[in-house]
Amino acid sequence: MREQKEQEKQNELLRVVAEQNHERLIEYDVKEDRAVVYAIENDRFEVLFDIEDYVKKNHYGSVFIDPEDKKVFRRAMHACLQKEGTVTVDVRYCEKENQPEWYRFYLVSIAEEDGKTDRMVGRFCCVQQEKAITERMRRRAEIDVLTNVYNHKAFEEYCAKELAECTTNALFVMLDIDDFKMINDTQGHAVGDMVLSQTGSILSEVIGDRGIVGRLGGDEFAVFASGFQNSVEMEEFCVSLRENLKKIIFDMEYSVSIGAAKLDGRRISFPDFYYEADRAVYAAKRGGKNRIVFYDQIKENQEPETADPVEPILAQGNEKSMLRQLRTCMEALGREGIGDALMQTFEALRQYFDADCVVLAYAKEGGIRYVEECHRDTAQMMARLVTEEIESGDAEGVIQEIGQLGDVVIPDIKSLRESHPVIYEYLAELRAWSAAGISLYTGDHLLGILMVLNPHRHLGEAEILSMLGAALAARIELRNLQEQQEYDRTHDKLTNLWNREGLSVMARTGADNMFCSLGVITTDVIHLSEINKQFGYISGNRRLMEVADLLKSLFPNYRIYRYDEDEMLVLCINIKRQEMEQQVENLQKRLAGLGFGVAMGYSWSAHPQTRSQIAEAEVLMSNDKLKLMHGTTVMKRMEQSVIDEINDLMERGRYLVYLQPKVDIHTGRTEGAEALIRQLDDELGIVGPGMFIPVLEHYNLVHMIDLFVLDEVFRYQKEQIREGHRTVPISVNFSKMTIMYPELIEKVTQMVQKYDIPVELIHIEVTETVGDMDHVLIENVANSLKELGFRLSMDDFGSHYSNLAVLIQYDFDSAKIDRSMVTEITNNRKSRILLDYMTSMINDLGIHCIVEGIETKEQVDILKKTKAEMIQGFYFGKPVPKEKFYEAFIAE
Repeated sequence: MREQKEQEKQNELLRVVAEQNHERLIEYDVKEDRAVVYAIENDRFEVLFDIEDYVKKNHYGSVFIDPEDKKVFRRAMHACLQKEGTVTVDVRYCEKENQPEWYRFYLVSIAEEDGKTDRMVGRFCCVQQEKAITERMRRRAEIDVLTNVYNHKAFEEYCAKELAECTTNALFVMLDIDDFKMINDTQGHAVGDMVLSQTGSILSEVIGDRGIVGRLGGDEFAVFASGFQNSVEMEEFCVSLRENLKKIIFDMEYSVSIGAAKLDGRRISFPDFYYEADRAVYAAKRGGKNRIVFYDQIKENQEPETADPVEPILAQGNEKSMLRQLRTCMEALGREGIGDALMQTFEALRQYFDADCVVLAYAKEGGIRYVEECHRDTAQMMARLVTEEIESGDAEGVIQEIGQLGDVVIPDIKSLRESHPVIYEYLAELRAWSAAGISLYTGDHLLGILMVLNPHRHLGEAEILSMLGAALAARIELRNLQEQQEYDRTHDKLTNLWNREGLSVMARTGADNMFCSLGVITTDVIHLSEINKQFGYISGNRRLMEVADLLKSLFPNYRIYRYDEDEMLVLCINIKRQEMEQQVENLQKRLAGLGFGVAMGYSWSAHPQTRSQIAEAEVLMSNDKLKLMHGTTVMKRMEQSVIDEINDLMERGRYLVYLQPKVDIHTGRTEGAEALIRQLDDELGIVGPGMFIPVLEHYNLVHMIDLFVLDEVFRYQKEQIREGHRTVPISVNFSKMTIMYPELIEKVTQMVQKYDIPVELIHIEVTETVGDMDHVLIENVANSLKELGFRLSMDDFGSHYSNLAVLIQYDFDSAKIDRSMVTEITNNRKSRILLDYMTSMINDLGIHCIVEGIETKEQVDILKKTKAEMIQGFYFGKPVPKEKFYEAFIAE
C-alpha cells in the first residue's frame, strides 16, 4: 500500500513537471519489453505510443524516431540499460502525422537490488528552436558572407570527409578568376564583389547535390563533385562549369582558369588531392586565360623524383635580377622601424618569387615561437595555420629539422615523403607544395628560418635568400637586444614582475581613462630589512619570491608590479566588483598561511583613477601592517588615543564650523549655505581640513567629524528658529567612510529627535565617488536619510568623471557642479558648451542645479544664460564662522 502511494506521488510529480514544461514522458519496462510514451493533456496522462516487444522485434527507435536518427537513439538506450545512470540524447521525434522536430531526451535507468536494470524512465522536450539557432550560428561560421558558399576552412573539412567516404569517381576542381585585380582596379570593388557573388551562386547551382563548393580566398574557388561514370564525363563537367560562368556579364569579358584532379578509383589523401588540383590550376593560369588543365596532363611532364629531393641553393640565376632585388630588400631592412622593414622586405620577396607566403620563424627568450609573415589574399588560411602552429610551439620540432638542412630549395614536397616525412606532413598541412628557405644562425645557435612557400617563379634565383640571410639575422638580433633592454628597464630582475618604471610608463599613457573598472591590491612584506640584516638577502629574497609567485598564481591575467623594495602591486583592469572581492578574500587566506607577515590593502572603482586608488589601498595596507606588527590590542589602543584626542578638541571648542553662502543666480539673495570644518591649532591658528582629516582617514574616524558638523548645524538652525531669523537650508558633507559607518543612521536619528526642527533645513552632500561603493549599502543609507526628511545632494559633479547612473539611482534632490568645470568658461567656448549641457541635463532630470567655484562677474553673467539655479563661490563671500553668517549674508 505504501509503495503504491509512493508511486502515485511520483506520477503526480512527473505529471506536474511535464505539463509545466510541455514535455513528453517515456517509460520502458525491461522484463515486459514494453515502451510507453505519454503526453499530459488537461491534467491527465494520454498514451501516445504503447509498443510491445520493443527490443525483441527491433522496434526501438523505429516507431517515433526519425529514420536518420535511429542508430543514435538505439546507442543511447543501450548505454542507459547497461548500468544504472543517466543519458542525454538529441534526436528528431515523430508524433502522429506531424513533421519530425528535434527533441532532447533525458533517460534514467533504475536498477533492482541485485544491480540489474529493470526499468528506464525519461522525459523529452522540444529543442527545435535551439537547434535552429545553433544551425544558423554554424552556418554563419562556415559560410563566406559574400558568395554564400563554404569558406576555406569549412570547405576543407567537408571535402576531406567526402573524400574519405567516396566510392565513385570524383573531381577536385580549383578555379581562379582571370584578371580579377584588373576588374577591381578598373571597374571598382562593387563590380568585383558582384563577380565573386555570382561566381559562387552559379557554382552552387551547377553542382547541386553532387558535391560542395568553397571559396578559398580572394578570387579562388574550389569544387568537390562525385558520381561520375568515367573521365570523359569529368572533363565535360569542367567545360560545363566554365561555360555556365560566362553568364556573368559586366564591362569586361569574364574568364576563369580551371585546374582539376581526378580520383579515378584511387585511394588518395586529401592533402595530395589538394596538391594535384592546385598544381593543375597553376598550370592553367600559366598557359593563358580561360584554360582547363587536369593534373594527369601535367604529371607526365614532371621530372622524376631525385635521390636527394632537397637541393642546395646555388648561384645559377640571373645575376643582375638578383642584385636588383637584393638592393630592394636591403633598403627595406635598413629602415628604422624593424616591423615595417620586415614586412616590406617580405612583400618584395613574395612578389619577386610570386609566392603564396613568406614566413620568418625566429627565437626570442628560448624557443622558436615568434613569427612574421606576408601572404597573398588567397593564402589567408596558409598564413593563419603557419602563425598558429609556430606561436603554439607545435611547429618547433619541424622548424629545427628544416633548419638543419641549411639553405635549400624544395621544388616538389612529394619528394620529401620518404626522406623527410615530418617536413612533408607539415608543408602538406599548410598546402605548400614547393618551397625555398634559409637557416639563420648566430654562431652555432639556430636563430630561425626564412621560408618562401609556393614560389611560382625565379626559383632558380633563390640565392638571393642566402645573400639576405646575414643582414636579416643581424636585424633580428638587434631587435631582440632592444626588446631585452626595454624589458630589463621596466621589470624587476628578482621576481620578473613589472617595476616602478614600468608602472610610471603605464601611468604616463593615461590608459586608466580607457578602463571600465580597476581593482588595486598592495602588499608589504613586514620587517624585510631586518630579515635581510639578520638572515641575509637570500632569505629575504626567498620571501619576496613566495609573495610574487602567489600573486602570479592568483592574478595570471593582470599586471603585477614590485614597485618598492618590500611592496608589490596588482592592477586588475576591468575586473568586476564581485570577482575582486572574491580574489581579495582568497589572497588574504593564502597570505595568512605563508609563515611570515605580509600586509595587504585594496581598492576598487568603476571609475578608475590609478594614483588615488593606489593611495587608498596603501592606507588600508598601513592599517593592516600596524595590526600585524603590534597586534589588534595595540592597534585599538592607538585608535582609542586618537578618539580621545578628537573628543578633547571638541570639548575645548577647537573644531569650528564655518558657513559659505549659496546664492540664487537671478535674485542674488542667499538661499542656502554649505558647512565647512576648520581646526584652531595652538601654534598654526585656523587650519583647513587638509591638515587633520588624513589622520582621521588613516584610522577610519572621519565619521566623528562629519557627525560633529551635523550636530553643530542642527544646533545652529534651532537657534535661528528660536530667534525668529530667516533660515536657509545648510548642507553637510558626508564622506565615503561616514556612509559606511555602521551606526550612522542611529546617530543621525538621535539628532533629529533631540533638536526637533524641520529636517529639510539640512541637506546631506555626498560625492560622485559613492558610485564605487556597494550599491545595496548606499541605497539603504540614502533611503533611510530620505525617510528621516533630509534632502540629498551630489557634490563635485563633473570632477574626474560624471556618474549619471549614481545621479539617477539614489534620488538626489540637487547636484553641485564642481569648480573645475567653470574655471575656463570665460575664455573657452567648449567649456561653456559643456557647462550649458550639464546644467540643462540636471535641470531636465528634475534635480536642482548648483554651481560652485564662482569668483568673477563674467562667470556669473555666463551662468545666468544656463539652467543653473544657485551658485557658490568667493565672488559672493568666503566661508565665515557660523556665528557671523546671519549678519553677513541673511540679515536685510
